[in-house]
Amino acid sequence: MNRLDGSIVRVDGATLQPSQPSKPMGSRLFPTPKTLYVLDADRGLLTPLDPVTLAPQGQAHSVATDVSPENAIVDRDGRLWLLDQHSGDLAWFTAHEKHSIERTGPARLAVADGHPVLVDLSTREATLLDPATGSPLESIRADVRPGDTVAVAGSPGERRILITIASRGLLVTCTFGTGCAAPVPLGSGKADLGAAVEVSNHAVVPDYSTGRVWIVNLATMRVVVEPQLFPGPVRFELLNRDGIVFYNDPDGDQAGVLNLDGTQRAVSKYNPTKPDAGANQVAFESPKTSRPSPPTPRSGPADALPPVNGTGRLENTQPPVVGAPMADIVVRPGTKGVVGQEFELEVVARSTIGIATARWTFGDGSEATGLSVRHKWDRPGEFRVEVAPMLAIGLPARVATATVLIESVDAPPRIDSITISPGAPQVGEPVRFSADVSGQSDRWEWTVQRAGGSVVASSRQREFQHTFATVGTYNVTLVVMAGALRVAQSRTFTVAPEPRAARCGDVLTTNAVLTSDLVCADEVALTIAADNVTLDLRGHLLTAESFNPNSIGIKVAKQGTIKNVAIKNGKVTQFNKPIELTDAASVQITGMVTETSAVDGIVPATGSDIAGQRARSVTITGTRMEGFIGFDFEDHSQVAISGSTIGKGEPRVNDKPTGRSTCQLDSSCSITNSTVLQETVHCNDLSTSTSIEIRDSTVDLHDAGYGCAHLTLVNNRGHIEQIVAQQTLQMLGNTMSHSHAKPLEVHAQGTLFIKGNTFTKMSIGLDIHNGRGAVTENSFIDNTQAGLQFHEGDGHLEISKNTFFQNGYGVDPDMLQFTNAGGLVAEVAPSRGLARRPVTISGNSVERLYHYAYCTLPETTTDGGGNKSLPADPSYCVGVACSQ
Repeated sequence: MNRLDGSIVRVDGATLQPSQPSKPMGSRLFPTPKTLYVLDADRGLLTPLDPVTLAPQGQAHSVATDVSPENAIVDRDGRLWLLDQHSGDLAWFTAHEKHSIERTGPARLAVADGHPVLVDLSTREATLLDPATGSPLESIRADVRPGDTVAVAGSPGERRILITIASRGLLVTCTFGTGCAAPVPLGSGKADLGAAVEVSNHAVVPDYSTGRVWIVNLATMRVVVEPQLFPGPVRFELLNRDGIVFYNDPDGDQAGVLNLDGTQRAVSKYNPTKPDAGANQVAFESPKTSRPSPPTPRSGPADALPPVNGTGRLENTQPPVVGAPMADIVVRPGTKGVVGQEFELEVVARSTIGIATARWTFGDGSEATGLSVRHKWDRPGEFRVEVAPMLAIGLPARVATATVLIESVDAPPRIDSITISPGAPQVGEPVRFSADVSGQSDRWEWTVQRAGGSVVASSRQREFQHTFATVGTYNVTLVVMAGALRVAQSRTFTVAPEPRAARCGDVLTTNAVLTSDLVCADEVALTIAADNVTLDLRGHLLTAESFNPNSIGIKVAKQGTIKNVAIKNGKVTQFNKPIELTDAASVQITGMVTETSAVDGIVPATGSDIAGQRARSVTITGTRMEGFIGFDFEDHSQVAISGSTIGKGEPRVNDKPTGRSTCQLDSSCSITNSTVLQETVHCNDLSTSTSIEIRDSTVDLHDAGYGCAHLTLVNNRGHIEQIVAQQTLQMLGNTMSHSHAKPLEVHAQGTLFIKGNTFTKMSIGLDIHNGRGAVTENSFIDNTQAGLQFHEGDGHLEISKNTFFQNGYGVDPDMLQFTNAGGLVAEVAPSRGLARRPVTISGNSVERLYHYAYCTLPETTTDGGGNKSLPADPSYCVGVACSQ
């Protein structure tokens, strides 16, 4: 379930293919083997759906209140049981029937040997219920106290329940027909414990306060081991599937498999240094790859291309390194530690090319191999970790590095800094406290108190959150302890009054907040008309009552230039322009979701999510622009977008995302660490200074840079079909690929500089139509027609130090009279042969070639030497000389 829009997608367990989204009304899912239930908590309706088609199976059932997953179970016959914690009532459902029992008092539900079990905390009685009638079958007295914090789980194969008592740090097991065993202490007392998971007669109990688990042998009722899964407090998930225990941090990248001896196989679900890059690829078991045998090359037309002989394949024992960075290092529990502490280090891929293996060095003279390794440093210092990955296609990737700081075991704790976020908190606003601490520590204690007054908040977590109810000056103090040693640090801060509540049609000249969702009929819902104003939506929605082609959600403008405006934390939808800035400077837009209106829900409006005219020093952070036009900045505007998503990527037309964003009329737009899912990001004019820069982002674009004077693409990953620039184009360190093997076309009217990129899994990795400049130190891998192709033109190209690996395998030799194929080739024009263009070719390497290694027109080619081909048969090299 997508909790933002309520849509549900079913993923086929065999093919992993997703279904089309379905949007039943509801906010919670309860799956059973035969029925998927969707709960609409606002209306109190539980709707049964077919789990395959997601179509309703029958009439909705009425439920009294919202029910959390902790109060829901599924019995052996697939019935859904729900416990209402407010009234105490118990209900169970099939697709067409509802049954219920009226009761009172707090309780917990579990399933033991397929039977529902109700644990009544007020009577301290656990009752085994008949799955069909709900009538009691057997009861036992459970050792719980009033006020205990309790979680209950059941045994899959026995009529036994496992009761975790977090408030006392105990695990209690009770078996129907036998009674309850003596409790097992878990730690020294109170802890944030969750429900146990049973597997192979062992109980695995999560401790959210420390990030570890307790593994208890249920035969001996003793703790076997208490492994640390996470470096600190994490509310993680534990799942038992087919006798295997999986753990998962739903809010982070870490997950893995837990063995009953405490050992783990940890994985990263995604690259935490580039979270928008998507899921990590599963590593290949071997660097070898297989492909159908290449077609036997034949000669092309006598008047166009020289003949090619041989199979054109030979392994290289020392292949060149791939151009773009292909991997990152993840260090757990972090990049700081002490002598003797064990670290886990994992290499994660940046692209769809899997990593087969990796060689590690740790800066202390030791080495290791593997995708995930463990290491301890035996002395303090700052160590440079390096990993040299080998890609699954058999090519080495660039070395990735990380720095780990190791301190002495007896190094005293040191509080380097305390962070309060936001820095200027207000009444009613959640405030998060955290700290950067070095050295060894075993306990943290936070206190927040009014200046000269009482304590208002305290915590023993590494970071915590508090919402202040009154204005004033406060002190936050952190005490860090290591045994008997204590260090402390304090910070003073001021909590300001809660700003005024904004209403539809307001003109804001002071700070304001939304205290509820607003549905506005006004043409301009809210106007910010003064300097130094912050509008905090506090997570609420601002939306238009009906479609209006002139509507604006939040307008930022006044007579003259308006300065220092902030808009944050909310959603603005169904306006023609959700946010519009005019003659503005120093504007911050943070944590927003915007979406332009649509006509009849289909045709997008002409406005853009965020529009700016003469808007300078605009920063957009952590924002999702989901409308057809993501942004439109013009007339000398300047905007920096980071950590954001532009576009939805759907619907797609001809396998292209829809929508666009524009930067025009001498404006400059930069996009960093973001996801761009649109048909085009362009400038759409011919002004001399308009520029777009995209860095460290995930991109899915049909074209980028049309009409721009300058286009810069650095360290991005994904796909772009056409790249256009009027004056300058820079491409550095990108990884470009496309699942449907289309070419990446470059149309540069001026100069181009393309260095250190990887172009893979396209028909043509790089197809240069015009422009002059350098193409150097790139890798062209696994492209079906050619690695690099250039077209006829006058602009001189310097093509040097590139690697071409396994390109051209998808072209039938009989088609060589119409097209060229291989590593580095000139376009074939059937009427006049090879394209004429001045090029200098030097220091390139081609291997596992199909058809040609190099094929250019000798009269326009300068052979700079040092070009390699495996094999080095002259018939593979046209226009340059080859060596092995």
